[in-house]
Formats: sequence, C-alpha cells, structure tokens
Amino acid sequence: MNKSEALYQQLIVNGIQTLPAEALLEVASFVYFIRQRFLAPPVFEEELYRGLLSMELRFFTQAEVWHLEQEFVNYEQRYPDE
Repeated sequence: MNKSEALYQQLIVNGIQTLPAEALLEVASFVYFIRQRFLAPPVFEEELYRGLLSMELRFFTQAEVWHLEQEFVNYEQRYPDE
C-alpha cells in the first residue's frame, strides 16, 4: 500500500467515526457498490443491466395499466346497455 492509499483509508476511517447508524449503512452500501464495480466489473455490469431492465419493465407495466384504465373511463356512457 502506498502513502496515498494509506491516507485515503485513514480519511475514510476518521470520517465515519461519529456517523449515525443510518449513515453507516449508506457507507457500507456504497463500499459494496464500489467493490463490485472495481473488483468484479462483469458481475457489476450484469447486476446493473438486470436492475435497469427490471425498472423498465415495472414502468412498462404501470404504463400499460394506465392505458387500460383509460380505455374504460366513461365506459357505461360510451357503451350503454340497450
């Protein structure tokens, strides 16, 4: 480990000493994110792709539900029973 790396590590350790538990959870999550990104790029890219795809599918589903709901707005008035 070179001097810069040791300095960065010490800055990080000193910086998290008095953080509340919620902030430490965020720091831990970010460290995991960085480790995945730098130490396992293919896995990171695949997880990112799956996450984005899942988000897109949820949006698509919501858009489809909205579209179907709009199809039935004023249905009784547009198509009254005879």
